[in-house]
Amino acid sequence: MKLMVTSDDGAVHAAMIFPSATCDSPILLCLPAMGAAAGYYAPFAQALAAAGHGMAALLDLRGQGDSSARARRDDFGYREILELDIPAAIARLRKVLGARPLYVVGHSLGGQLALFSAARPGPRPDGLVLIAAGTAYWRDWPAHQRRAARLGFVAVRTAARLLPWYPGTRLGFGGDQPRRLMRDWGRVTREGRYAPEGSGLDYEAAARALSLPVLSVGIHEDPIAPEGAREALLARVPRSAVTRVELGGVAGHTPWKRHFSWARRPDEVVGAIGGWLQASAPARVAA
Repeated sequence: MKLMVTSDDGAVHAAMIFPSATCDSPILLCLPAMGAAAGYYAPFAQALAAAGHGMAALLDLRGQGDSSARARRDDFGYREILELDIPAAIARLRKVLGARPLYVVGHSLGGQLALFSAARPGPRPDGLVLIAAGTAYWRDWPAHQRRAARLGFVAVRTAARLLPWYPGTRLGFGGDQPRRLMRDWGRVTREGRYAPEGSGLDYEAAARALSLPVLSVGIHEDPIAPEGAREALLARVPRSAVTRVELGGVAGHTPWKRHFSWARRPDEVVGAIGGWLQASAPARVAA
């Protein structure tokens, strides 16, 4: 089923709900990677729900999939996603699905956004699952990858600055995005600093005060979220209890493809999440 989520500025996003096979299981709000539609993660959400680990909800990021916003027409950035969209989705899910634990599960950029949204004042999720999520700061890459990462980031930032919008669908990275979102992304790649344009909140300071259980799932040899980048993101939340797991990813796929393909063959990731949930709150996921 689809649940429509309306943000305070009127933007509408669809959350696809996958009911759990287990009564009283938590809500798992899943956020996609940059440029990826929520529907891509349907096998992952179905597997989570079928295993009884949680009632999975796939939410399109602003400007992607079924979102009413469009990169070629609307001006938005990290601020709207962090301060309007994710809080609206959490509130809507809790209202419709009842008072049960809620975890935000984010892949890649979705993981970064999940972490910093949780750091904001106000109601928070009960925990975070970050899948192949690390900073996009080139200095956090392994030494032998830094030069290539830096050049790639410069090329993307240049295209985003010169064109009316960033045409990631044509360029093969990140999907179509508005300029302001790409400026937020570019600031991280250039300075290693999360400071969404137009926001009055110091997100770096807020993250340092965050105390939540966090599961970080890495994919072996992932070129988009290497270990150094994942650790740099986790360093933002020194007060949170972090569990780290590194998985092999889909056998036979290239490292680049493994960053995404786990969502289509999700058993390994689903098992890691289920084990973490069971260890941290066994009563909540018991059959």
